[in-house]
Amino acid sequence: MANQKRTDNDKVARQQAQQVVDLFLDVLLSRDRDAGWEGDSLIGKLVDFKGELPQSSGFSGFSKVYENSKKLRDWSESHVAACILMRALSDRQREALCFDRAYRGKTKVAVDPFTPEDRVEIYWSDDACAQQLRCTVKAFQNRVHDGYRSLEEMLCQRMAA
Repeated sequence: MANQKRTDNDKVARQQAQQVVDLFLDVLLSRDRDAGWEGDSLIGKLVDFKGELPQSSGFSGFSKVYENSKKLRDWSESHVAACILMRALSDRQREALCFDRAYRGKTKVAVDPFTPEDRVEIYWSDDACAQQLRCTVKAFQNRVHDGYRSLEEMLCQRMAA
């Protein structure tokens, strides 16, 4: 698996598969604020205004909610195709690919807004991803490998059709 020499076509196929996962994550991780909902959380306001809530302006943005919420369903054809392809994978492969693209090999830094000098850094190694998915490191790596291989085959079939 790891000792095989990858051709340029293999590399392009992997990049396309990774792009499918990225598009799927766009849909999966979208939040209502991505659709234009406005307003901060109460804690965010407390931090921004140093513990005292600001006075309300009396404006209510609820009249915009319906129009802005329609943006959540207007995904591009590429996003829809990515969701269809990802749905064809097993749940375990889908989870592993999402962790691979969203977390694996990255460092997450958490900062408490009340004590910003105390940073917590979490490096998302294969072991950390596997622990989060409640499997062994080898199982995580196999799920990622098999998931990408399946996506690459599906993309190849779509290109041939």
